[in-house]
Amino acid sequence: MRVLKRLQWLDLSPDSPILTTPEFQRFLQACFAPLRNSDGSWKRSHATRHGELDNRLAAILGKRLDRPLVFMDVGMANGISTLETIRCLERAGLGVQTIATDRNLVAYVVRLHKNLDVLVEPNGHILMIEWNGWRLSPACGLWDYLTGRGLVKWGLTMWAKRRLARLSLPLEPRSGGTAEDPGAVEGPFLMVTPELKGRSDVVVRIEDILEPLAPDLTGVADMVRIVNVLRPDRFPPAQLRQIAVNLRQRCRDGGLLVVGRNRMQRGVRPRWAVSIFQAEPGGNLQLVERLGTGSEVEAYFLPPGGVASSRLPPAQSMLLASDARRKLLTISRSGE
Repeated sequence: MRVLKRLQWLDLSPDSPILTTPEFQRFLQACFAPLRNSDGSWKRSHATRHGELDNRLAAILGKRLDRPLVFMDVGMANGISTLETIRCLERAGLGVQTIATDRNLVAYVVRLHKNLDVLVEPNGHILMIEWNGWRLSPACGLWDYLTGRGLVKWGLTMWAKRRLARLSLPLEPRSGGTAEDPGAVEGPFLMVTPELKGRSDVVVRIEDILEPLAPDLTGVADMVRIVNVLRPDRFPPAQLRQIAVNLRQRCRDGGLLVVGRNRMQRGVRPRWAVSIFQAEPGGNLQLVERLGTGSEVEAYFLPPGGVASSRLPPAQSMLLASDARRKLLTISRSGE
């Protein structure tokens, strides 16, 4: 299957019959194979990855509410896990309105040769190379070096970079010609599963947690989740402290902030290391629960001397404040 020539499938409506076909599922799996972003993070997510965490959060928030819960998923990758969390919360009887954000969501397809296409970020960073239907990531692992595949990857990537250098950046579609012409640019494509971004109760927007928080995202969320993003080997202490402030600002008082990650292993149940905080008046966070050993960046989210609470926050503290509901209604799908 020529995956990059079918990227228009990402723009299908969530009720399209194509989404239920085995061919579309194969496309989705191939399209969202691990992609390494220009900031070093990985865009990968798959079904059931967050199942254990979703069930725990649903249990905490499971009381039926007379108003929707605002869920903000930060670093949502391709949205597959976000969609599963929404469905889990809905099964628990919760109405959910979702804001899903990530720094890297947009990509273009550039034809560099009649048999070679590349998937690239607007800045020209290559996410995927597809050559005669053979797909590869420019990122190399140990197995690539041991088998010699890394040399093939390196050669194709260097050639593709030289060809891309002839195009002006940032990328944009070019007038005239066809998608089959060398140098043709298609897109932009929002690299999110259609079942998520097509929902009327979901807002998808591009956003960087290292940048000042947009006013329309301040204090709107009953639950903010950021998993498989924050690691001390990726972010220095100063940035982790900055991110902690940024994430707390998203929560209304009494809301939850969920921070952590899991490690997937083939045939092995994922191991969670998650810390769940409650947002307190005044801007602090209180640790209320851990899954596994807790997040490895937990300390950056607590005030000096912060300790875990002996109980979970009361159910009534999860109710959505009226001012937060009004703020949510002002958020546009473009983020403007």
